[in-house]
Amino acid sequence: MGEEIVIIGCGASGGTAAQFARKTSREANVTIFEKSKYPQYSKCALPYLISGKIDKPEKLIEFSQDWFKKAKINLFLNSEVAEIKDKKIYVKKGEETIEKEYDKLIIATGARSAIPPIKNIFNKKGCLKKGVFTLRTIDDATGILSYIRNKKNAVIVGGGLIGLEVAEAFHNRRLNVTVVEMLPNILPSMIDEDMSKEVYNQLKEYISIFTDHLVTEIKGDERIKSVKVKNKKTGEEFDIPADVLIVSTGIRPNVDLAKSIGCRIGERGGIVVNRRCETNVRD
Repeated sequence: MGEEIVIIGCGASGGTAAQFARKTSREANVTIFEKSKYPQYSKCALPYLISGKIDKPEKLIEFSQDWFKKAKINLFLNSEVAEIKDKKIYVKKGEETIEKEYDKLIIATGARSAIPPIKNIFNKKGCLKKGVFTLRTIDDATGILSYIRNKKNAVIVGGGLIGLEVAEAFHNRRLNVTVVEMLPNILPSMIDEDMSKEVYNQLKEYISIFTDHLVTEIKGDERIKSVKVKNKKTGEEFDIPADVLIVSTGIRPNVDLAKSIGCRIGERGGIVVNRRCETNVRD
């Protein structure tokens, strides 16, 4: 028998790792556990699902369950790894618990959306208030698409690439769109100030953009009705009507499983690896 290679997560990293593990060894037993119901798909295309340019979530899938089966890669969907202990992982799949030994473990658990400290962004149960969304998954996109029917006003917190792509998608859906960016320029981590101004001049023809501004508060009891925005330079505050709010302010790595087995975590919250993507924990 070949060695047991177990991969946690079937996003781009996990799915690709599985493919290269199979190419490297035809004898290895390669198994992926993915907590969602979807195999590897294109997250970059999520805004196009919202805009309607892609009409079905299934069209985002890059490698289907059938593809993994043909590649002799064992794929378990709706399967969340609960614990790693003594070279075994323990997986919750519905009411069932799966126990799986491994020789090599690849942690590809991805990231979650970062939520800024905006007043009243959460409801009493600790969940995002109705009408407030992040965009990381197909379920996020379909939830947004369902919610915006018959809505008029959308606010995007964050003027990065995802935020602006969602703004364009909402514009295509005939919503009034406002983007609020805390830094002086949009796309701050991608292009320089000169190019940012060029993009800004193009976008301002059909969406409102406030740079050097913060969303400080969400107004509305059961669901969002408006947001309070503050000018960082002048301190001026004003309200913007909002039926839906998209938070697009970066990500935080999912490292709980890695931390639980002693993997070193870096200053910015990610797993520390060497040139071969190996952690400080052997295998």
